[in-house]
Amino acid sequence: MKIVCTLAMFFLMLSGVFAQEKSIFSQGVEGCYEDYYIAFHERGADPIPDGEHEVVFVVLNQGKSDCFMGKATVKDGKVALPVYIQKDDEAYVPAERMFKSLDMEWVAKQDINRLYEITDGMTNIFQTQEKYHIRLFFHTFIHPDHRNNKKAPPAQELLKEEEN
Repeated sequence: MKIVCTLAMFFLMLSGVFAQEKSIFSQGVEGCYEDYYIAFHERGADPIPDGEHEVVFVVLNQGKSDCFMGKATVKDGKVALPVYIQKDDEAYVPAERMFKSLDMEWVAKQDINRLYEITDGMTNIFQTQEKYHIRLFFHTFIHPDHRNNKKAPPAQELLKEEEN
């Protein structure tokens, strides 16, 4: 029963976490995205300092996700364009070679002052003209995994009278 309650609470939490991205997750997302998102949401990350950093570049499209290595420059806590995707030969190419620019109708609906912010090691989700959704994860800044809490032994064991 405890496991069922725990799982129910977990899925309720996930539904609240994904509420802001409802249109993307309404059908579920297959692939790598969910694992990255949950890890970063649960663990958080250090603030990302200015400079160029390696990132995981996630592409969401039609309920599927693909994750690529890339790099991005951060200035004043925000992503600065261009963003790069790494190729098999270790070279980096600007992401706009793969995707057209951001969807300007979508951009018009966003808070432009917060659009490029990084929170908990993640960027916001961006929408391209082709309706792909993109998010960056700054994996080298994620907090360490939490250690599990030590379970207490049953009361009858822990509180038993000492035998002499």
